[in-house]
Amino acid sequence: MRDSSSKPKRLLGSAVAVASLAVAVPMAATDAAHANPDSGRVKVSGTASCERFENAAPSAVTITPRGKLAKVDQLAGEDAAEPFSLTFTQVPKTGLSANAKVTCVDEDGDELPYGKSFRITRPPGTTEIQNLTLK
Repeated sequence: MRDSSSKPKRLLGSAVAVASLAVAVPMAATDAAHANPDSGRVKVSGTASCERFENAAPSAVTITPRGKLAKVDQLAGEDAAEPFSLTFTQVPKTGLSANAKVTCVDEDGDELPYGKSFRITRPPGTTEIQNLTLK
């Protein structure tokens, strides 16, 4: 059973995430991409983790491809790691540089962002899903 005191934290975390969309912290990406080479549609999904911080949970994942608008997946903010998924269209065959930012919120409501740089790509394959682990 979940602690009902996490509701205010989730609401605050969502508000903090919206207020912090302009911040991006580049790091190195680690996972491979898989997409349909004939389609510009790529779904980036994976797990966002706040395990690097004490008593924090991810409230949002923001991915900003270079030259395009940011997309945000608001997360439940109840566990130290949460799944996320964002879909991008018109990804060129050469791919796009992008920044992913995870907004973690601790039990005091403090925002703890981190991020990594990666490429959204359309490599050969039969799926349009690109897996990305954010730790």
